[in-house]
Amino acid sequence: MLRTHEIGEADLIVTLLCERAGRVRGVARAARKSRRRFGGTLEPLSEVHARWSEREGHELHRIDALELIRSHSAMQSDPGLQAICAVLSEVATSVAREAQADPQGFRLMGAVLEALESGTDPWVALRYFEYWTLRLHGLLPDLSACGGCGRAMSGGERAVVSVGRGLVCARCCGDHGVSGKALGPADLEFLDRAARSRPEAMNDCGRAARPGGVVEELLRGTLEAFVERTFRTYRHLAVLRRSSSSGSTGA
Repeated sequence: MLRTHEIGEADLIVTLLCERAGRVRGVARAARKSRRRFGGTLEPLSEVHARWSEREGHELHRIDALELIRSHSAMQSDPGLQAICAVLSEVATSVAREAQADPQGFRLMGAVLEALESGTDPWVALRYFEYWTLRLHGLLPDLSACGGCGRAMSGGERAVVSVGRGLVCARCCGDHGVSGKALGPADLEFLDRAARSRPEAMNDCGRAARPGGVVEELLRGTLEAFVERTFRTYRHLAVLRRSSSSGSTGA
């Protein structure tokens, strides 16, 4: 369950991320009047078994039944984790394709939610989700070659993040006036570890995952360039981080 939106006086538009059907949108009739019918299945990011009926000529299906498998509502009582989960939902909603099986994206969401529940650094979990969302959809920039000239870059060479190009070598930065943040050793380690580790094994990479860093600029920037807009939930997360003096999001 990615999100719900109110429609009419009693209905909800439900957006699901499904293992065998990708993104699915449908109407849950009278869901706001009869909580008994759908119970806790409408909580954000709940794992559910869903049945729906497709309606010819309509973009929205009819949601017939939702059965709760696993709820993540307790974790989201923490405002910081709730904000992180809102970002996961918005990114997945924007990138997942309709009517296309997405077992890897489905498993990625489950793995990140489990990691958050187990106490994984929320910023690590979010950056990990961004990394693998890009990689699974073929959007991750080539981290071994310059996005400007295409030349392979050595491990110790200075590489600058340029949204839309990926990583740019020092020569192209000078030739084309490209400015940006350079990847440091900790940033490179985070990206290397994300490629081969589960999120809960990366808590020691928290510094590279923090907001405002070069890893965020590379991953979030590439996602927003792909959808051609700024994700609203990131702004809410930034406000929450600034207004909180402590909390599990590392504010």
